Amino acid sequence: MTSIKRTTLFQALRRMYTDSTVLAITLAGMALFILTLITLRGQLEQHLQLVARTIAYSAEAAVLFEDQRTAAEILLQIAEREQLREASVSTVDGRTLARHRYRGSGMLGHFDEAAGRLLFPEPIAAEIRSGSKHIGNVVVHGNGARFIIYTLQAVGIGLGSIALFFYAASRLAGRMSQRIIAQLEALASATHGARLQQDFNRRVPPLDIVEFDQLGKDFNALFAELHARNVELIARQSSLEVANQTLSQLALRDGLTGLANRRGFIERLEKALDEACDSGGKVGVLYLDNDRFKQVNDQYGHAAGDALLVEVADRIRNCIRDTDLVARLGGDEFTVLLDSVRDVDDAVLVADKILAAMAAPLEIGEARVAPAVSIGIALYPEHARTADQLLTAADQAMYAAKQNGRGQYRIFGPDARHCLNHGESSE
Repeated sequence: MTSIKRTTLFQALRRMYTDSTVLAITLAGMALFILTLITLRGQLEQHLQLVARTIAYSAEAAVLFEDQRTAAEILLQIAEREQLREASVSTVDGRTLARHRYRGSGMLGHFDEAAGRLLFPEPIAAEIRSGSKHIGNVVVHGNGARFIIYTLQAVGIGLGSIALFFYAASRLAGRMSQRIIAQLEALASATHGARLQQDFNRRVPPLDIVEFDQLGKDFNALFAELHARNVELIARQSSLEVANQTLSQLALRDGLTGLANRRGFIERLEKALDEACDSGGKVGVLYLDNDRFKQVNDQYGHAAGDALLVEVADRIRNCIRDTDLVARLGGDEFTVLLDSVRDVDDAVLVADKILAAMAAPLEIGEARVAPAVSIGIALYPEHARTADQLLTAADQAMYAAKQNGRGQYRIFGPDARHCLNHGESSE
């Protein structure tokens, strides 16, 4: 078997921190240096443009009168102050009135000139204008001395900052390494006690760090003892979760129609009311009761009554949107939650669709049964502000519809004791 070369945790962490810190500092330093060069060159180029415009402004009169002496004095004063490599003032037809050229001495001068040609290969030009008339031109060439000085200053500051950062990072890395080692050694000590108590259930692969490898062996010794017990426990938990999910679904569904039951409807209604309260919207509730359902049960039997309820549930479900909810509260009573309605007319439209859907007779065996429902309508927040109050209002409106002749809808009126037909006024 090939042996694994192991190191101490402190050595591994120190190597990792050192390598990552050196790499990060090197990349950051290079990026900063390049950015500094680009920024300095851009600033110096903008400065040259400003110098060229200054010369053009100052030499306007000299060019206008073709005064070579004055132009030369102006050019010499500004060029020496700004350390320009070369500068010239000429008329619009190309005649040179003044020219200045910087000549350094020795190798430094040649290096300075070469740097200037490299950094500013293209001259900077500016027009000399008298009013709106173009009377001459100024051409300047940048000098590399200032750029070199600024660059050296930036490099010095950058190197100092990097050195300071590296020192601080090294100190922090050392402290962090020692802290991690102390915590892991304490954890390794705790695992020996946990092995006797049989508290853990994990697997650790072989590791190339001595401390971690020893810790993994201790954990694996515990895993062997707990494996069978954990498998059984997981199986039981899985069965319980499936059973709980099934029970939760059954607790919110009606067994006959597959619709939501009273509990499921109330939970959904309360959530819809909270959302409507936050958004300022409206919620509609339709309370439906089958007309003469008891007669169908008595005449054709409970099986026929169940078939009627299933058919009515399907027809109601086909009349609402996917975002709405229909539920069976119990017996032959149904409710519809209309989420996000604009006004009572939206609820009335749904009620009309449901009443129209009940027009077709239902064949149960050899009998033909005509489904019919009475509908009560209530809206949040006009008629009620809680789920119970809204159901009560819709229920009262439904009973008013039954008393008025069945097979129709009524809207809960302003007074809880009065319910109105759509379009009628309160009495």
